[in-house]
Amino acid sequence: MVEIQQRKTQRNRFTLIVYLFLVLDIGYYFLLKSFGISTNQAMYEVVTSFILILFFSFILQRIHSFYHSRSAISVVHLSIIIIFSFLATLFLQEYGKWTGASEPAYLRLLSDSFYVRWFILFLILFAIVNQLWIDKHIQEQNNSFERLVEKERQLAKAEMSNLQQQFQPHFLFNSLNSISALVKLQPDQARSMIHSLSDFLRLTMQKSKDEMTTVKEEMDYLNLYLAIEKVRFGHRLNIQLSTDESCESANLPALLLQPIVENAIKYGLYGNTGDLTITIDVRCDGTFLTIIISNPYDSTATLSSKGTGFGLASVDRKLQLLFNRSDLLQLEKTASDFTVKLLIPQQ
Repeated sequence: MVEIQQRKTQRNRFTLIVYLFLVLDIGYYFLLKSFGISTNQAMYEVVTSFILILFFSFILQRIHSFYHSRSAISVVHLSIIIIFSFLATLFLQEYGKWTGASEPAYLRLLSDSFYVRWFILFLILFAIVNQLWIDKHIQEQNNSFERLVEKERQLAKAEMSNLQQQFQPHFLFNSLNSISALVKLQPDQARSMIHSLSDFLRLTMQKSKDEMTTVKEEMDYLNLYLAIEKVRFGHRLNIQLSTDESCESANLPALLLQPIVENAIKYGLYGNTGDLTITIDVRCDGTFLTIIISNPYDSTATLSSKGTGFGLASVDRKLQLLFNRSDLLQLEKTASDFTVKLLIPQQ
């Protein structure tokens, strides 16, 4: 895409240069006429000059496609410009003597203006060489920038993949421990939990390949996770989910909510022998998808339970990698509630 845009820009600039040369040649034509040169001879001079400039411009462009110096003005550039402008002027001199042999005024003008025309051609070719150098320099900078962006993109993908791989063992170990405890006492629930865990892991492997998903798909995934947790905690775990139907097609990073809800369950149930109600509120306004997850917690008990803090930190890092913003995850603590607010930009 970038290369196509660069080629389009180069074609547009070449077209502009051609139009500029046409304007200069028209002015040159009337200048020759002011010296009393015939119409035919003035046209020969103008057309020949135009063709020569285009020819040498093409040669210079081909040279720049294979050679690009660090400086716009170099010995190589100046040498090429001097040689090309001299050859063009010499050709115009000899061609003019042949076509204007019957016009003494034109022959005198050729003889008197040789170095003036050489200097003018030198300036024109010098401007062309500098423009070619600028184009080449900009192209190399764009290519370097694209390589840097691609490298950062690959590093971000690798980091996100690493984060995703770290999410699963923590939850998986807890689930396997619960299954182990249920196998003898409640085999039916253990079997149900194994089926739910299998569906959950299968969907996780599929989703890990995609960066974005819809609210509806993310909620389906979250319900699989909650089905497992409800087997573990039974009637103690309650979920109040409020989702605006207009938000079902909104986009958010895949597998984003599970570690937040897992964090809410962990700290909401720690030191709490009663029921836990987690509220999930999903709203959207076209600019942001807003997700608010709130759970009650015992601040004293939570402080005594020192976790790694991996879940929320990983979600925050994932949002930074995807959107290059650090204000999309907001935390709020009160005396008895802990709230996580997510703002997902919608494009």
